[in-house]
Amino acid sequence: MKLKQLVASLEQVRTWDSPKTRLEQYPTPPDLAAHLLMVAAQDEHIEGMHVADLGCGGGVLGIGAALLGAVQVVGYDVDAEALEVASENREEFEVPLDLVHCDVTKLAGSRAMQNRFDCVVMNPPFGTQPDSNGIDVAFLHAALSLCSENGAVYSLHKSSTRPFLSKTLKSWGALPEVVAELKFEIPKMYRHHTKQSVDVAVDFWKISKGSEVAELLPRELASMSVQEVANSSTGARAAQGRGHGQRKPGRGRSR
Repeated sequence: MKLKQLVASLEQVRTWDSPKTRLEQYPTPPDLAAHLLMVAAQDEHIEGMHVADLGCGGGVLGIGAALLGAVQVVGYDVDAEALEVASENREEFEVPLDLVHCDVTKLAGSRAMQNRFDCVVMNPPFGTQPDSNGIDVAFLHAALSLCSENGAVYSLHKSSTRPFLSKTLKSWGALPEVVAELKFEIPKMYRHHTKQSVDVAVDFWKISKGSEVAELLPRELASMSVQEVANSSTGARAAQGRGHGQRKPGRGRSR
């Protein structure tokens, strides 16, 4: 499947009607989702592989991975409403996508989940709001815990957090690489948004687990709170807004 074809398919993925501010829910634009997945596919981490989509929302990344030939895709999300939409999308696309209702940040605490997937894809919360500071780091910890030694994590993060995330990931023994800096369009979604749309600079990261991560990721992290995970690395950074704007519910842009 070519990039243009994948974008066209993902534009049909439906989003959910009631995004939640506290969860920093911003659906992934189809073009960004397709770009991320095509890079992972070119790295031979999609076709025939076991793929996890953390914070899957409506399932755009997971569905895309299935369309590109993943043998198994599992989407995880704490929002039951988003998972209902993901289930509807799964039925419409007729793809093998398992959905799990859970707190993604708790997955790292399960030994049964460790090294289970060849590839992890995600568009996690930016973690720059006062009530969610550090959740992006907790998502990364969960992703690396689930990823196999020869696998990789493909993820989107606010560009302003690049120095912090790079230092944190390297301290864990991971091998982080910023593949590209992209513009993430966020249309008006929430009451506090004042503009019709805003482009937010985001980094597209590829994070290879490497052989040292299992030893350098302390076991204690699995039982820590989101804030404690963030503080355990290089210290919490100052909270910054994720941007103003919203993506209209319905077909088009889905997480």
